[in-house]
Amino acid sequence: MSTLTSDEFYNRLARAFDVMTDWQARLAFEMPFLQQRLAEHSARRVLDAACGTGWHAIALAQQGYTAAGADASPAMIERARANAAQAQAQVRFEVATLSKLGNHFTENFDAILCLGNSLPHLLSQEALLEALGQMQTLLRPGGALILHNLNYDLRMKTRPRFFGVNGNDTTLVWRLADYDPEFITFHTALFERSVAGATLSPWSVQVNSTLQRPLLRQALDEALAQARFINLQHFGGLDGSEFDIEKSSDLVIVAEV
Repeated sequence: MSTLTSDEFYNRLARAFDVMTDWQARLAFEMPFLQQRLAEHSARRVLDAACGTGWHAIALAQQGYTAAGADASPAMIERARANAAQAQAQVRFEVATLSKLGNHFTENFDAILCLGNSLPHLLSQEALLEALGQMQTLLRPGGALILHNLNYDLRMKTRPRFFGVNGNDTTLVWRLADYDPEFITFHTALFERSVAGATLSPWSVQVNSTLQRPLLRQALDEALAQARFINLQHFGGLDGSEFDIEKSSDLVIVAEV
């Protein structure tokens, strides 16, 4: 099966991304934890380094933070800029890969976010270390990096294949995965139909696939240490729950420079 690069994959998904995500509920769940961690590090200048359609950065800007966002997908950044304009939020968005953040941002940030299981799209150890190095360089001394990934220690044991369907009457996204020892092939099936008056067209479907490299906690901790991050804290999700390697669905790491 042919796979897409991560930016190509998310270019195709961008038009459905806000439909498949209940942003009101997601931000209500995640923002208290994020703002608490930002307050602990006196952070007011924040970069969302894999921002998607921009809603975390927009929510931070609405709370008085100086926020910026970057994403490898031009289509996602186009959506993010439109969302910011609609929300009347001042956010700078740039098309930038995690390994090239320094080509687009020269200022130091108090905190960097990398949410939504974005790091596993880096398919080699060299790419991971390059990205973490870019983030470390862009953070001021004492600044914080907040990473949010799936708990792959559990995921690689249970290997769930099918995930929930999200969307509305005209757009649905179904996610599924295939596993091998080195990579996960992550698929989305994008179902769409149009409305003409009271008539709905038949569903069309587009299946897109991309590779992910599962990052186990120990390997990620070692990479962070190699990139000169310190004082790592582990959580089981963006609700601030305790991390349990055998039970937690997610792995959230807060690290300092």
